[in-house]
Amino acid sequence: MRTLIIGALAATLVGCSCPLSQQASMDGCTDANGFACFDRTLASQPIEPKPASLKANSATIKIKSAIAKTEKPSSADARDRTVHQVRIKAKTTIAAKLEDPASAEFGEMNRAVRKNTLGQSVDTICGRVKGKKASGEDTGDRPFLYLVKDDDAYVVDGSAGSAAATAYRNICN
Repeated sequence: MRTLIIGALAATLVGCSCPLSQQASMDGCTDANGFACFDRTLASQPIEPKPASLKANSATIKIKSAIAKTEKPSSADARDRTVHQVRIKAKTTIAAKLEDPASAEFGEMNRAVRKNTLGQSVDTICGRVKGKKASGEDTGDRPFLYLVKDDDAYVVDGSAGSAAATAYRNICN
């Protein structure tokens, strides 16, 4: 396909040959198809740029120096961004567990490294979420547990013996 396009372009350019003239006029310079040809004398003449004013250059220099003086973000800023990204990921994962993800309203959210029942450290976010069922009925304020490393969430649905309720009790309390 590429070869076909290049061949067609080359044939068009070969068919458009005009004698060199010193005028910028295009009179009488058309190819067999009636297209006007490009005047090569205009293309060969150098274009001289107009000098810019000194005020514009000094303004550019001031802007560049101001940008160069901006401080690099501190490690605390980078940590805050990471914490914010983890919270957003947690909210997205938890909302996906609800019947109506768009209705999710988050309450308290606390992140901490805790020990699970086996004594292993687990990076978690514990909190509360409100939502709506598909019917539009409120679910009420429900506890949740988010496991950061696994990107997994457990939302307690009311049953005290459920896996979500047990995990929340063991890790968040």
